[in-house]
Amino acid sequence: MKSQSVADLAPGNRLETTFLIHSKERKTASNGRPYLDLELRDASGVIKAKVWDCDRVGQDFEPEDFVWVQGSVDTYRGAPQVVVTKIRRCRDEEIDPRDYLPRSERDAEEMYAALLARLRLVPEGPLRALLLALFEDPAIAEKYKLAPAAMSYHHAYLGGLVEHVLSLIELADQVCDHYPFLRRDLVLAGIVLHDIGKTEELAFRRGFRYTTRGQLLGHITVGLEMVNEKMRAVPDFPADLRDQLQHIILSHHGELEFGSPKEPAFPEALVVHALDNLDSKLASMRAQYATDKNREGDFTARNPALKRELLKIDPLKH
Repeated sequence: MKSQSVADLAPGNRLETTFLIHSKERKTASNGRPYLDLELRDASGVIKAKVWDCDRVGQDFEPEDFVWVQGSVDTYRGAPQVVVTKIRRCRDEEIDPRDYLPRSERDAEEMYAALLARLRLVPEGPLRALLLALFEDPAIAEKYKLAPAAMSYHHAYLGGLVEHVLSLIELADQVCDHYPFLRRDLVLAGIVLHDIGKTEELAFRRGFRYTTRGQLLGHITVGLEMVNEKMRAVPDFPADLRDQLQHIILSHHGELEFGSPKEPAFPEALVVHALDNLDSKLASMRAQYATDKNREGDFTARNPALKRELLKIDPLKH
């Protein structure tokens, strides 16, 4: 467990703790002295750092490495900055990535347990067998608990994917209560499977980035492959149910221009797309409001995902 966090550091502090290297650049000061300009991060934020005596202190680390740092905090241009006196790369077994990257406020283990409990309520049959084959697979579970839902658009933090999916499940149960002709279990399956490919598309143990396979194929294709592999192991899986599940995964972005190979062609596919779109955009808005809570004026900065500024609403005035 980390002993000191970025958010708690203030000028005058001494520190001995671990960080993730967010960036590293070798520079030269105006007096000709070389130094390393770093950004150190943990789950609470990012702080600038300088390594002045880099030949003595060492520089055998790169961005996305975890490091142990000894030093002190001073002020540079009005902001806290770490002056590093010792630094070394950490062994992976010393590290829990949840201490260094943005993460859900909810416990990932508890969220995943809630997800499994909901899936076990699905009636016996091929659909339940498929869902449990996927989500009781330890290799998939380990990644699904940690995966962000996106790089930056929404739920862009560890545990973001399972948090997003649990929100969608709650929404879907209410929608299915309102529209009883919907096949509730198919909607549920579509929700938990639509983004399962994110667990392979994204790397999220040393920062958030696309994997090579994720960059080449995308989460829709990767997710379809993952589901098809488990589906083949379920005896006599119905062909029509297979096609409908595959269609939900392929159409969940809603429109061709947004990267959807197909557009929703039956009610349950439309519900998965609509709820996914709603939850992700509301999450993006909430994140923008949090980022700009101290920004002056009636509007936030431009939200790059939504491509607009957002009107600040004071709930106490309504």
